[in-house]
Amino acid sequence: MIQLNLLPDLKKEYIKAQKTKSLVISISILTTIGSLGVSALLFVYVTFLQQLQINLATDDIKRKELQLRGIEDIDKYLTVQAQLAALPDLHNNKGSYDRLFSFLNVLNPSAPNNINLSTLQVNSAERSMTLTGTSASFETFNVFVDTLKNAEISYKDGGQGDDIKKKMFEQVLVVASGLARTEGKTLVSFTVKTIYDPSVFNVQNIDIKATVPSITTTQSVTQSPQSGQLFNDSKAQ
Repeated sequence: MIQLNLLPDLKKEYIKAQKTKSLVISISILTTIGSLGVSALLFVYVTFLQQLQINLATDDIKRKELQLRGIEDIDKYLTVQAQLAALPDLHNNKGSYDRLFSFLNVLNPSAPNNINLSTLQVNSAERSMTLTGTSASFETFNVFVDTLKNAEISYKDGGQGDDIKKKMFEQVLVVASGLARTEGKTLVSFTVKTIYDPSVFNVQNIDIKATVPSITTTQSVTQSPQSGQLFNDSKAQ
């Protein structure tokens, strides 16, 4: 059987182009329908299914909450648990203020330069220590002030390593001083405010000791007839 193709080449190209056009249009329609379907599914999920999940989770939370509230004295248990959880931080950050008793024995110069303290106030927020008292004279008062300025502490950080030594007070300020008549005696009354180093009362510092170097500092002390040197050797460590 013999077949003759009587269509010219131009006609064949046209028919091929039409087929390609139809194929592209069909694919575009199918893609559009698929996109619309996916968008519809997402809309249904966001609008209905997701909201349903949220409602179910909310109902479950409320149900669990009611169960917890049904436990007798649950508030007490929760409060105690929260307090127990906070204890380690409170312990690590607390101040070891019982060290004051040993510090004062070092900070009060030996006779005849010793002073009498009437009040001592510690402000942990400001890291300040305010000392109020009396001394026999301005010379003995100056010895006390110089003692505070030169006082040092040594300790082990966490109980390990070599000793760390630093000044006990970052600042020593004479707030007030003057003569006062007490029990028939003329004494020097004073108020001194100090800013202590954070490590002074840090509970993490082990084997902490306060010392005062045996040195002569101010001219008022060197000219004092009561003391050949600023500090008594028995107080120097």
